[in-house]
Amino acid sequence: MQIIPQIETPVKESYIDFEKNLLKLTEAVKESGLNGNAEPGLVLEQNFGINALMLCRDLLEKQKGLKIFFAFNMRDKNRISILSDLITLRQIGVKNVIVSEGVHPLKTPFRGAKPVYDTDVPAFIMTLKNKSSKGIYEHYVPDAAGFFNIGAVVRATVPADTLKIKKLANIGADSFIINYSAAGVDKGTVDYIKSENKKVFLSVKESDIHDSPAYFAKNNAEYGFDGIIIKIMNEEDNIFMRHGDKNKK
Repeated sequence: MQIIPQIETPVKESYIDFEKNLLKLTEAVKESGLNGNAEPGLVLEQNFGINALMLCRDLLEKQKGLKIFFAFNMRDKNRISILSDLITLRQIGVKNVIVSEGVHPLKTPFRGAKPVYDTDVPAFIMTLKNKSSKGIYEHYVPDAAGFFNIGAVVRATVPADTLKIKKLANIGADSFIINYSAAGVDKGTVDYIKSENKKVFLSVKESDIHDSPAYFAKNNAEYGFDGIIIKIMNEEDNIFMRHGDKNKK
């Protein structure tokens, strides 16, 4: 099971400092033994401020073998912006993309912000993965459908969630990232995803983990997740850095 940190690009921190600290973070994850002998992974979520695409390129050049997941949401992107990102990701060799609908600004501190929602996750995946449609992504990005591994962020607590997951699986989603819930995750839904030969990850905020990442992974081993993605707020002070030897299995 992979254990992968996820972080948003900061608004105020300098590019050089953020990049340097991320390299320290991924090295700490590697030394912890959380992923065995496998190279560490990192989910970079584009936010205002630092250019996450440029950061992907620079991190890959400086840490060979690093597995980067580029994450974005439909709240902040129109279709032209998404296309531009895909073109760049294809050029720098980042295959793994995580997409979500995004929390509406009214539910965030930025209540006055205007959401985009030019498209949604199902429409994006269907357009990207349908080779026969010769859609806009395939026209501008060589072999877009085959190159990218698209992970969809979902919930898995009620029957309606399972129906949405089945729809996304049918139209081409390659993996699913299930948001952690204190009420628990429906194991039947996880089993369905795995029966479709799709990877499934659990996404959790570090504030919801009350011990080490290794201990949290052990407590959720019964689900058979392919990995756990832990959302951290700070690349210098976080659950991976604080627990040190406790992360070692």
